[in-house]
Amino acid sequence: MRHEDVWRALDTLAAEKGLSPSGLARAAGLDPTAFNRSKRTSRAGLRWPSTESLSRVLSATGASLESFTALVGGARALAGAGRQRARHLPLLPLSRLLEAELFDAAGYPAAHGWERTEVPQPGDPHSYAVHLDDPRFEPVFREGGILIMSPDAPIRPGDRVLVRDDGGINAFVAGTPYRPLDRRGGEIAERPEWAHRIVWASL
Repeated sequence: MRHEDVWRALDTLAAEKGLSPSGLARAAGLDPTAFNRSKRTSRAGLRWPSTESLSRVLSATGASLESFTALVGGARALAGAGRQRARHLPLLPLSRLLEAELFDAAGYPAAHGWERTEVPQPGDPHSYAVHLDDPRFEPVFREGGILIMSPDAPIRPGDRVLVRDDGGINAFVAGTPYRPLDRRGGEIAERPEWAHRIVWASL
């Protein structure tokens, strides 16, 4: 196995998921530049991607170790998988979700004030992404990771949700009563401003 085989496999996996290398890194909860060509070399030549980054990529994309190994071995596509289109979603750090005018009256992301990110799976038309820029939801969700939110997805008992109310932004497991994921605890207001289901999370 050679360095270039592993990097080629990562590039192929990104293309299969409709992502650029930086989009693949972001989807895996890594620095967006982690797979840039400038990061693939050192003074000694090509370097190996870390096993942790590979593990996160496989978890984020749903690819098996066997299928990735096949790519390393020269396969040109994931077995049994068709090419997917990239899904571009609005993105903001968690710490900014309380800012005014980010959501419209229906609770959907407004047109302005958001960044953009790529994710490897489709969402509803109003999906958006949240970058976790503080550790409040650890160990359930890792600081630096990304959550994909669906305002339209129905919330069922056991689903994880983000809620905005007078107490700020909090994460809960849906149920009666809701169980907070935030280590600081807290309760959901009787009529929160919005409650959006977490449909995907990077590791």
